[in-house]
Parts: sequence; C-alpha cells; structure tokens
Amino acid sequence: MLYTPPPIDPKAPPVRINLLSDTQTKPTAAMREAMARAEVGDEQVGDDPTVNALCERVAALMGKEAAVYMPSGTMCNVTATLVHCRPGDEILAHESAHIIAREGGAHAAIGGFQVTQLKGPDGQFTPETFRKALHPRTRYQPPQTVVSVEQTANIGGGTIWKKAALDEIVAIAKQHGLVTHMDGARLLNATVASGISPRDMTAGWDSAWIDFSKGLGAPIGGVLAGTRAFIDAVWQWKQRLGGSMR
Repeated sequence: MLYTPPPIDPKAPPVRINLLSDTQTKPTAAMREAMARAEVGDEQVGDDPTVNALCERVAALMGKEAAVYMPSGTMCNVTATLVHCRPGDEILAHESAHIIAREGGAHAAIGGFQVTQLKGPDGQFTPETFRKALHPRTRYQPPQTVVSVEQTANIGGGTIWKKAALDEIVAIAKQHGLVTHMDGARLLNATVASGISPRDMTAGWDSAWIDFSKGLGAPIGGVLAGTRAFIDAVWQWKQRLGGSMR
C-alpha cells in the first residue's frame, strides 16, 4: 500500500514520551464533557449555535468581518486559494510551506494553480526575496495572485514570523495587486509567544485561519476568516468539497 497509513506494529515498544507532533494531544475529561453537552444543529444550513458562536468569536479575534468552520486546516488553505485564484494563477509561498509539502498537491490538482517556492532559512522568506520573485504582468507568465505565509513556520522548526516582516510583505503585495493569505494553523502559539494579539498579527492579511487540532486536543476543525464576500464564496467551495457538517 502506498497511501494508506500502516497499522501500528503490535511488537513495537510502548511510547513513553511522544514528541511526534502537537496533533498527538487528546481531549481532557472536561473537554469531552463540554462536547457532550454542546448545543448542536445542522451546520450546513447555519443552524448549529455552537459553530455559529465559534465563528463569530474567531472573526472578532482576528478582526475580520466573517468566518466559516472547516473540518480541517488543509481545507481552509485549499478553499481560500480556490476563491482567491483562477486556473493558471501563481501562488508564492516558502518552499517548506504546508500548501506545498503537506497537502498532496491539492492546489494544483483541484485549482490548477502554480505554487512558486521561495527560499529562506527556518521556513521563512524575506520581504526582499518576495519582492525579487515578482514579475511584470505579461501574457508570457502566469498571473501572480496570492502570497501565503505560515504562522508559525512548522517545517521550519515552529519559527515565528516577525510582525515587521509580515507588514512589509503585505505592503509589497498590495503595491503589486496580490492577495495575502495566512496559514495560521499555529497562529495562537505565535501570539502567545510574541505577546502580539491575533488581530494585530493578521492585520492586512485578506484571509487567515486557526486550527483546533494543534495542541488543543480537538479531534478536527479550523475556522477560516476574511471579508463577508470572501467567506460567502468559500461556502460554495466548502459544499463542493463535502465540508458541510450535520
């Protein structure tokens, strides 16, 4: 089997300390009780009060107009680029970014997008590297539509993008007509470590999201935020990809 996860070897020694990933966390008893008591409904038609309250809170947390719940962070990234881009468009991201290294080529397979890999140490590219990768609008090259950063840079060792670098990348992107997208799977880790609020950290970024399965013990889920018009368009792709939940 090439793609199916292999079964756990029953002869393997027991794991005493698991440092594989922050996704190894499991719900506490209090979390399980809260999940059991949560008021639920049909999320697909906007009738789940718990999900609605969660999305409103995340949108406010990041200073965005609206937000939508997704089953996974990968779906947050994929639906965002599907809304921001058209087939043949170019996305710029660090060479180790999740959208390149961990999403199975979804952006190319589903959207027909080209992702240009920007180099830099510790999972980050500099504003100058981004600037140098830009090219004039011409019929000979794909339209450069989106620049994406990952906060924190997971494969880069969990490094935190500096606010000044993020702000400069936003300024360059806006100058050249690009949309800005932040893969915020571990955004809250960065805000706790830096003391910078999620609202300030994502200021200027057209879309951003946070993940609940990273160090929080949650089994699934993320929330993608942006303008109301953007989130409205994301809902169409969420339905197409089977992301709506009962």
